[in-house]
Amino acid sequence: MKQAYQALIKALGRGAKGARSLSLKESIFLISGFHTGIGSQAQLAAALMLMRVRGESATEVAGAAIGIKSTTCEQWREVKPTIDWPCYAGKRELLPWLLLAAKVLAAQGERILLHGDPKSLSHRKHIAAFVSDLDIPSVSTADEAKDALDHGGICYVGADSFSPLVAKFRDLHQELGLRSLFQTAIRCINPCNAPISVRSYFHPGLDELHAEIAKLMARHSANQDCDYGLSSLHESVVQERVGVFKGVQGESEVNPRITTELTIVSTHIGENQRREKVSIPTLLEGVIGLNTLTSHIQLESGQASALLADVWLSNPGSDEVCLSGFEQQESTEKLMQIASASVIGTLAMVYLLKGRCEHFSEAEELARTSWSSRHGVLIKPAVHTCAELS
Repeated sequence: MKQAYQALIKALGRGAKGARSLSLKESIFLISGFHTGIGSQAQLAAALMLMRVRGESATEVAGAAIGIKSTTCEQWREVKPTIDWPCYAGKRELLPWLLLAAKVLAAQGERILLHGDPKSLSHRKHIAAFVSDLDIPSVSTADEAKDALDHGGICYVGADSFSPLVAKFRDLHQELGLRSLFQTAIRCINPCNAPISVRSYFHPGLDELHAEIAKLMARHSANQDCDYGLSSLHESVVQERVGVFKGVQGESEVNPRITTELTIVSTHIGENQRREKVSIPTLLEGVIGLNTLTSHIQLESGQASALLADVWLSNPGSDEVCLSGFEQQESTEKLMQIASASVIGTLAMVYLLKGRCEHFSEAEELARTSWSSRHGVLIKPAVHTCAELS
């Protein structure tokens, strides 16, 4: 097996004419073989750098995601969230309005599993720093996650709780100073097999990459046909809808200041795969002074969590809103515009992804109603049927 692992590095590094990319099975083995001690850290690092220089293929990233998922505990499959929401990018200065959208959805009956890695890209604002002030439980085991979803419909899990590989890849990233396919793969593992999964990106072209990754992982889950004796591989999602879009600074939140193209990949037992695109138009135009406002938020970062909670608790439709650190009404109004547009756009994206609405106009109307009535009885409780996913 050690020779087989060494052959992976040889395949990647034979030179301009002899080198090739790895197959799905080889990419799975690259990750699982390192986890089981067949491959060394030096070999893994060499492989990651060779793929990085050439550019990772969708097949290689999909294999890495499957390999990482194979190291997660089977108990995570018993949590049964309805929406898998990976949040790994963080933001440079803006607040994570996506958490407010997630709370609205949880109140409507969804089971939201948020996950991320605040130890990576630590200079950014990650949702882990904000969840407690919004009464979103932070959990570390599958039992805790299931209990949180059973009682409140939402929880946050640090990626280290899923797999010991997370810390090892993070250490490699920090030592080498290079990103690798791990940063994309970890977003795609859908650790609890949720029927709906959100995927965001920042750099152009990654929408096609994510769509192809989703299809490859679905085909693999249908076949469950893998070499190298990887009996530990868990059954992956065989039926899901994956939503791919360019998020704010790469985070999984719709940017209301631009038109967002949402790609929805539907898979059914690895076959009959469909892809559709929906346009989410600009929701926030002509608002002056956003850069100054976000700089103020950055300077007052100690108040950021309180500010986010204030927005959630504010009375919808009220002309008098008091936000922590904002004494001027003009700044308050601008911040509320940013918050509302971000939440409404993100909610609409999820409604479209779930198939609750066919057109954006319907999704936007439902999102506005849901956000404005967040402190009361929200309309249209979530319905989870196989018809949504077919």
